[in-house]
Amino acid sequence: MLRNIVKIVVLIFISENVFCDTNYRLNTPIIPSEYSVIITPYFDTADDRAFTFDGEVTIKFTTATNVREIKLHSEDLKFSAANITITGGPSNSITGLQFDDKYTFALINLENELQANVEYNLKIVYVGPIRKDLKGFYRNYYYENGVKKWLGATQFEPTHGRKVFPCFDEPSLKAVFTLTIDRPASYKQTRANTKLQSSVNLSNGYIREQFYPSPKMSTYLVAFLISEFEATVNINGSNEFGVYTRPEAKNQSDYAFDFGLRVVNALGNYFGIDYYSTNSQIGLDHVALPDFSSGAMENWGLVKYREGLLLYVPEVSTPHYKYRVAQIVAHETTHMWFGNLVTCHWWSNTWLNEGFANYFQDYITEMIEPAVGAGDMLVTGSVYSAYEADDSPEAPAITNDNVNSPAEISGHFGTVTYQKAGSVIRMMHHLIGDDAFKFGLNAYLRTNEFDVGYPDRLYTSLHNAVVTYNALSAYPETDITSVMSSWISKSGHPVLHVDVNYEENKITLTQKRFYINSSIQSDELYKIPITLTTGLLPNFKNTKPSFIMHNKTETIDVQVKTTDKHWVIFNLQETGLYRVNYDMESWKLIAAALKGNDREKIDHLNRAKIVNDLFAFLYADEVKFELLYEVLEFLSDETHYSVWNAAIRGLNKLRSFYLGSDALEIIEDYGLQLIDNIINKIGYEDKATDDFVTLRNRAQITEFACKLGHQGCVDYSLGLFKRLKENGTEISPSLRVAAYCTGLRYGNADDYDFLWRRMSTHNVANEARIIGEILGCTTDKSFKFLVSSQVEDSPIRIQDLTVPVSSVLSNYKNVPVVLEALQQNFTLWNEIYTTSIDSVLSTIATSLRTTDEFTKFEAWLNSCSQCSEQAVTAARGGLGKARATVAWADTHKADIMKSLKSLGTTINASFGIILAGLIFSMYAKF
Repeated sequence: MLRNIVKIVVLIFISENVFCDTNYRLNTPIIPSEYSVIITPYFDTADDRAFTFDGEVTIKFTTATNVREIKLHSEDLKFSAANITITGGPSNSITGLQFDDKYTFALINLENELQANVEYNLKIVYVGPIRKDLKGFYRNYYYENGVKKWLGATQFEPTHGRKVFPCFDEPSLKAVFTLTIDRPASYKQTRANTKLQSSVNLSNGYIREQFYPSPKMSTYLVAFLISEFEATVNINGSNEFGVYTRPEAKNQSDYAFDFGLRVVNALGNYFGIDYYSTNSQIGLDHVALPDFSSGAMENWGLVKYREGLLLYVPEVSTPHYKYRVAQIVAHETTHMWFGNLVTCHWWSNTWLNEGFANYFQDYITEMIEPAVGAGDMLVTGSVYSAYEADDSPEAPAITNDNVNSPAEISGHFGTVTYQKAGSVIRMMHHLIGDDAFKFGLNAYLRTNEFDVGYPDRLYTSLHNAVVTYNALSAYPETDITSVMSSWISKSGHPVLHVDVNYEENKITLTQKRFYINSSIQSDELYKIPITLTTGLLPNFKNTKPSFIMHNKTETIDVQVKTTDKHWVIFNLQETGLYRVNYDMESWKLIAAALKGNDREKIDHLNRAKIVNDLFAFLYADEVKFELLYEVLEFLSDETHYSVWNAAIRGLNKLRSFYLGSDALEIIEDYGLQLIDNIINKIGYEDKATDDFVTLRNRAQITEFACKLGHQGCVDYSLGLFKRLKENGTEISPSLRVAAYCTGLRYGNADDYDFLWRRMSTHNVANEARIIGEILGCTTDKSFKFLVSSQVEDSPIRIQDLTVPVSSVLSNYKNVPVVLEALQQNFTLWNEIYTTSIDSVLSTIATSLRTTDEFTKFEAWLNSCSQCSEQAVTAARGGLGKARATVAWADTHKADIMKSLKSLGTTINASFGIILAGLIFSMYAKF
């Protein structure tokens, strides 16, 4: 499952010392083997059955020991003891039924014991709701020619299968599922995990559709869809592949269809197991839904996505979305092997599913679609995100045994189990080489197919592959199991301190766990694959480690001086998950190289790493701002997307520390000085010769430049917005974010209403999403935006309800507006945001910067009778982060201001000359 990562984030850390309630686990001797499920839905009917369904489940099972009670999961389903029958073995009857709402169990008491190793059938007839919270079996709608159309979709991961049929809802309890759906005849079709086996017209206006039995799989992978969607289908013999959309979006599916076909074949070739060979009755459908709680979900044979994350329109969608569609389709398709064919035994090892999907989403995309730059995004996306989520003492390990309740399980689906795990897998890939890596993965999948996986099973397969290929012969004291477990079982990541003795050609390396608060100490040690190169013979292509660092400190011999001293750089192409900090002389040699002829000799991912690491060291008080400024001077001549992605990420964070402060303007002037040259080089207009990465670069540069108030960018963007509004002249996708946001920032209520209407009526989902994300650029209508996004039939989709808050808060001037809206509308907010209210409050609190804002928010929080304990805890956690941000900013403000003011004459003079030329050229165009 691809989690939806939005600007509103609450990190749920599960400490190893926290109370662990194992009562959420079934701990049952019962072993299910087959389910037969019949669902009859009632959508917008005129009676009291509207948005409910009738259900019937028959579960074939055995038990390992004699039992007189059956314990299984059931949540929000209605049935009584009279609705339950059990057959097989001696005659038996139901003597009692209890529901445990806290643990979501149904407890069925029997007259006689069930005998071990005897096959039984448990049948339950029940009624359930077609939900509106995007969980279990839920209802969803869209408009077609002005008519509201309902559909029924499902989302079971991680613990929502129990909301649709009573079941043993744990990933290790795999079984075969046969689905039968009674579809209203007015609906065009039903799709499920497997192909349709039979279809019969019923007398009540329904069509009964039965699907072939599924492969042996976990309950969370069961899925079906009842809709009037249309499909683009490829049938090659018995192999079926399709993309399903609402009819008016069918023409937007071409890219997903083409890429999806290629990626399933590429992954099958890489893993050595053809997808269609796993079950002859399973196809592969990708479905674009108007609303979906996760980004996407890997249901076996029926993969579901948010519409904007599957459909791509080149003339409309920003360049980012082409990459995202490829990435997400690759992610979910990888799950057909890692997650579906072999499933993590329990959610504590979610990384066995999600870590591999996170890695291959970019690795395989780079292999078959290199134009979108997925290989670099693996670093600037996954690795950088992993660092940020992993730099506090509360950060969890990748594997965590204290995961039991649904809340704990959901909390474990996060950056550490996705991006960090994917980054560790990438590191191991580079360590053992491609042949051993592929061999090991194939062995793991073959050995455990239709079964469950454990870390030890993976390590054994990789170990055997390493032995077969002699892959670690260069590291005699190293085995793959100990290396992997040192990263998987421990939290955090290291920083490597590099101290070069140029006179003796020796380098002393010291590792320690990296904390963003450098006052925290740790004796944690990691097994670090060390790669390096020097300015004497630079080679960034060889990412095979020179050695594995096991100890806290090691000294190595490296030729770093001939007649001159040569720079040295560690962690080539960021293939290792560790930051690198150098001694001052080494930093100065690197800075000189970046500003001189050696810049292009240093791989762009290492140039990006230098930028990303320096900002992290600045916030951790490991370097001074003067060093950051000296090294980053090279950005004035830098044009690569990845390097600027790291720089914009760092500069935006620095800006966020000084929102509302008089230091903000001078920091933004510094950003403008750095960005001027690339603005001139990359330009504002797309060219036929631009490659995809150049388009993405133009998008991020113009968005950032306009945010800083770059006059040329502002003027050009306002011109684009004016022509769109007055003449309907569409804006190039790479410039839309900059143009829309600038149009609102410098516009009025009429400009806001124009974009609101465009968002409300646009047929391309990711265009509507983009507009929703930038509507907060206005201060004129920000309150209206918050309120109008929360009404019935708002153009803001259910899945995006948190977007208005994060959008409005992206403009610091709107903080008072959000506080006012919170106080006036919290009853409504609590209702519509439900489980998201914790992250909403945390994000609001994290955005505060002044004493007055802290006072007002805390006063409201202390008086909030409707706030749950969990919501209050999340809000206070956000306040703690905000206060830490303010404290850091206050401590470092004088030094940063002094450094930048000493450069002020240079900044203002050079910027003024360039600015005058840009303004002249902009007005000449219009």
